[in-house]
Amino acid sequence: MIEPREREGERIGRRLRVLVIDDDEKARDTVSRLAMRQGTVLLAAATGLQGVATAQSERPDVILLDMMMPGVGGHEVLARLHADEKTARIPVIVVTSRFINDDERREILSRASAVIFKHELSRDAVTSAIDSALRRP
Repeated sequence: MIEPREREGERIGRRLRVLVIDDDEKARDTVSRLAMRQGTVLLAAATGLQGVATAQSERPDVILLDMMMPGVGGHEVLARLHADEKTARIPVIVVTSRFINDDERREILSRASAVIFKHELSRDAVTSAIDSALRRP
C-alpha cells in the first residue's frame, strides 16, 4: 500500500483539518476564512479549554491559536497541547495582536510552529504558515 503524502498543505486522500481557537467571533471568522481552501475542514473553538478538548477529540492537522483569551489563555493552551501525547505533535500557529518581545517569541516558538501578527493577516501569510508547519517533521 502506498502511504499518502503531504503536498502544499493538503493531505492527499483526505481533507486538511484546521482548528481555529479565538474568543473573538469576528477574529475567528476572519482567520477561518483566510485558512479556507478547497477541501478544508474548519473547526472552531471560542475558549482555550474548548480548543484543547476539540484538539484532543478531533485531532486537527494544524491549529491557529489566539494568545489573548480570558480564562485559559494561549500560553496555557500551548502548555496543555504540548503535555498531551495526543496533541503534542499537532503544529500550532500563534495569531496575536499583542507585541511580543524576543524572549517571549522564543518561548512561544519552543511550542509553536510560527507567529503571525493580526495586523499582518492575509491569505498568503496564513497559507504559507500552514504549509510550512505541515512540512516540519
